[in-house]
Amino acid sequence: MRRQLVKAKELRAEALKEAERLKADNEAPVGALHQVVMENRQLRLQLTEQAGNVHVLPTQPRSPAR
Repeated sequence: MRRQLVKAKELRAEALKEAERLKADNEAPVGALHQVVMENRQLRLQLTEQAGNVHVLPTQPRSPAR
């Protein structure tokens, strides 16, 4: 019974380490996505503030893939 408890604790510790590693691996793509979204907003604002013939076209919803 004690061996099982020790083994369960070891497995839990390994699982926690793996969860932390996966969380850390996820931070880089999330940060990059956030940066791209912010840059996109800034570019759209620049386009709307510019005088001239450039107009931001509304986006159209895509039809579902068949």
